[in-house]
Amino acid sequence: MTSDRLSIVVPAHSEERYIAKCLAALLAQKSEIHEILVVDNNSTDRTAQIIEAIAAGEPLVRRIVEPRPGVAFARNAGYDAATGDLIGRIDADTRVRPDWAHTVRSFFARDDTAEVGAISGLSNSYDSPYRRLKQWYIDKRVAQGTFGGERRIDNLHGANMALRRSAWERVRDVVSTDPRIHEDLDLALCLREVDIEIAQLTDLYADLSPRRAYTPPREYAAYIQSGIDTFELHGRLTPEILRLIRLQSRLHVLVYAAYRPYDPDLGRFTLRRAIFGSGGRAMPIDTKGRTPSP
Repeated sequence: MTSDRLSIVVPAHSEERYIAKCLAALLAQKSEIHEILVVDNNSTDRTAQIIEAIAAGEPLVRRIVEPRPGVAFARNAGYDAATGDLIGRIDADTRVRPDWAHTVRSFFARDDTAEVGAISGLSNSYDSPYRRLKQWYIDKRVAQGTFGGERRIDNLHGANMALRRSAWERVRDVVSTDPRIHEDLDLALCLREVDIEIAQLTDLYADLSPRRAYTPPREYAAYIQSGIDTFELHGRLTPEILRLIRLQSRLHVLVYAAYRPYDPDLGRFTLRRAIFGSGGRAMPIDTKGRTPSP
């Protein structure tokens, strides 16, 4: 049994390669969705035209313009404009799997989930040469009980999450819009500080582009530093968390080396990409002047 209207918010900045397929995956399950709000955050390519073209034939889709740069501002604009009781959030390069919206609504409709204000799911990569390997790893961690299973967590993955409107309203005035921090982690920590539970669902699945895997390690280090700064902002940085974050930074060197030679447009490894690499992924945080902690 399901209840409550579900609004979907999709922050978008120059995403013309991805936005049409992102919206197509949502519209394939539109009977479960109240509205889809795409927040155009200063796009400089054809993103706006693509959104408007889709919206012309699909009343569920609406484009919102947020001129202030930054994912947090775009997210806030979408959440504030949403009229549903539940608010889903994905990235413009996310492709939700079938029944994604039904999973969100069904979970929040249950009598035993009243204390849960937000949920996050699991993901794989749709244009990765290592997709099967990653799926094997995820399935193994789910079987071990360290992923999914409605376990309670203290984080949210902005590319695949949802929350109650009531939960958003409780933290709306305290979330940070500092472009140097991780806005989804900041939101999660704000929710936990008012004792709102966050659950990770096995069945809330989405496929993403592994664009961040193409980010050179030096740029990625600034992204990692933003995670450290976010925990420090909330007074939650512990030696254990710091060790895990630094481990992630080191592991990214291996990930980058594995992805650098692969050209997702051609679907194969190439010598050109091995030598010259790619442009990487635009960071969802401001990395200017950021230097990693020693």
